[in-house]
Amino acid sequence: MTHNTTTETVTATGELRHLNPADLVIDTNIRTEAEATLTGEFVDSIRDGVRQPILAVELDGEVRVRDGQRRTLAARKNALASVPVYVVPVATDADDKALTVDRILEQLASFEREELRASDRVAAIEQLALAGMSATKIAKATRTKKKDVDATLAVAKSATALDLLDQGAGLTLEQSATLAAYDHDPEAQQWLLSAARSGRFDFQAKQLADNADERAELLAQVAAYAAEGIAAVTRQPLYNEAHKLDRLLTADGKAATIEDVPVDHRVAYVWADETESWTDAEGNAVAEDTIDWSLDDDVFDDDTEPSEGLVDPRALTRNVTREIETTWYVLRNDHLGFTERPYSYDTQSSATAADDLSDDEKEARKQERRRVRVLNAASLTAREVRIEKLTAWLARKTLPKGSAPTVAKFIATSMRAHHDMFGANSSQGNAAEIAATILGGDPAELIEQATTADRAQIIGLGIALASREAHMWKDAWRNAGDSHYHGSYVDARADYLHFLVEVTGYTLSDVEQVIAGDKQAADVPLD
Repeated sequence: MTHNTTTETVTATGELRHLNPADLVIDTNIRTEAEATLTGEFVDSIRDGVRQPILAVELDGEVRVRDGQRRTLAARKNALASVPVYVVPVATDADDKALTVDRILEQLASFEREELRASDRVAAIEQLALAGMSATKIAKATRTKKKDVDATLAVAKSATALDLLDQGAGLTLEQSATLAAYDHDPEAQQWLLSAARSGRFDFQAKQLADNADERAELLAQVAAYAAEGIAAVTRQPLYNEAHKLDRLLTADGKAATIEDVPVDHRVAYVWADETESWTDAEGNAVAEDTIDWSLDDDVFDDDTEPSEGLVDPRALTRNVTREIETTWYVLRNDHLGFTERPYSYDTQSSATAADDLSDDEKEARKQERRRVRVLNAASLTAREVRIEKLTAWLARKTLPKGSAPTVAKFIATSMRAHHDMFGANSSQGNAAEIAATILGGDPAELIEQATTADRAQIIGLGIALASREAHMWKDAWRNAGDSHYHGSYVDARADYLHFLVEVTGYTLSDVEQVIAGDKQAADVPLD
């Protein structure tokens, strides 16, 4: 192949040549949209010539473009006779994988100063891994963190996550990696995307992770229904999407059954119901109302006896039974001749000789037990998320601009109205341990080490926050609606959560909104 015009040596490792763009071979490039981004404006910008040399290597008598494919294409469109090309030699003994690694690293370095499509960067990192580079070596070569490389490699396996990256869905790399882990669960991915838009991504991700075993059972049932051609979901359908089967009557006024509904109109709402029971050392069942729950706390010594007539919970075994339930819903029921029954309607099987409760009442009790379980679990998840967020936030050296008065008031109120909270030490919350966790060390030592007023105030704030956090019991949501006096635990929890929103930018989950008094527990979705 013939190359045109002058050659001038630039350095000992490469040379600047002036070559015909038509003679250049455009090498494989991590940027895949070069042709599509070749705008008329860009082509016009080099009508009079290419100013920045194109980077290339010479292999087997070919000059291959490594960086500058768009400049090369534009030069061809302008029919330029020559363009400056900086040609770098390549080791003749290098194998294909080494050449691939060399090319990708060169292109990644080049595109650091240009905009590179997110999915192209992800694919480039994946190619490095496929070429045999470890995540540690990739991180070092690309000057990134290993955890980011790990996240990138996770994203590379998900077409959904890659598409969302290119669409600018607003997800961080870490969030995209989390989303990629749920390619088998599109419903969960939609929840994560919705949570990201509302600022609750971490909470939703933690909740999914905590409920992984339960989720697997739900998805198995969903798959079984799908095999029968039945639509199935694990989040309760909205009223405008479908109607609950047990609220419908047939044209002749009888309670509708699932057999009355065509398969393509059925929606199976699949959910998990867990029940707790306790047994003693001999395996005998123990009634919940006979247990001294005040001892279910590590503040008591092992020798502490239960109240008279009650059983010590520490000597019992807790048993959890999970059942996957299905509640049937009906799509487009107006076409089926169904009508909604009034809520006073009762079926013939609603009462038995052994139980005076109607079916509706039984279902209401079951759902109330479920609400307690779900919201208690959500409270524990929310605490973990809060601790992570506070730990990161309290590492700062200065307070957010304009927040000093609010912070000072919070600390003062904690000392005056909620001073007893500082001594919290129970299984539900140890103020001293929480303070050490969120501050990253012994608060007393950190105060001694503080060199600025701001840093000292942040440490003091961390201690005050820990005292409130220690009283964020898993069932705190149940007391939020209780009548309370100024300075009560109910007030302290609500003020604490509202402070986090105002000063740290934290977003409250549903259960936290209940604790803060901003939402009713009955309005919280259970899925």
